Amino acid sequence: MEEEINMTASRANELKLQSKLLTKIRDTGVEITIDKTKARLKSDNAFRSMLAKNAVTAFNRGFDSAISSLLLDDSYDIAVVNINDYTRSKKRQMELKGRVIGSRGMIKKRLMKETSCYIKIQGKTISIVGHVERIGMAQGAIEMILNGAKHDSVFISIDRKKLEAYQNGSS
Repeated sequence: MEEEINMTASRANELKLQSKLLTKIRDTGVEITIDKTKARLKSDNAFRSMLAKNAVTAFNRGFDSAISSLLLDDSYDIAVVNINDYTRSKKRQMELKGRVIGSRGMIKKRLMKETSCYIKIQGKTISIVGHVERIGMAQGAIEMILNGAKHDSVFISIDRKKLEAYQNGSS
């Protein structure tokens, strides 16, 4: 199975320098080659190829190599929320990104702390890397904010979901 991932030239060049991440990808049995604007993955194992693709995608979306390499473990995943799904207006896109970031980055930091996920806001997308049991919580919270929910309501919702997970025996 072969996969091709489009990348910005700068991220492709940076990826070439990430020897630890590249070694971890190769250690899973996936061959990776990088040129000016593409990363090519080749493997006989579709599942391992998907994990490697997720790791490269996360790196391309601005996550560092340590966070990206978490995605080589099947208990982690990446989700991408497209702000275009909420508005086409550039002005409104900036406002929505600002709502997710918050004053001095406090909302984003709190979201990351409360959900134990990593969040990157880049261009018209918000990317989330986290444990599979937590990523839905983070994505749901971000979508609530983008839909206009008050921040307090979002964090109350997160607390409820965490309590539910605890009562059901999850993390």
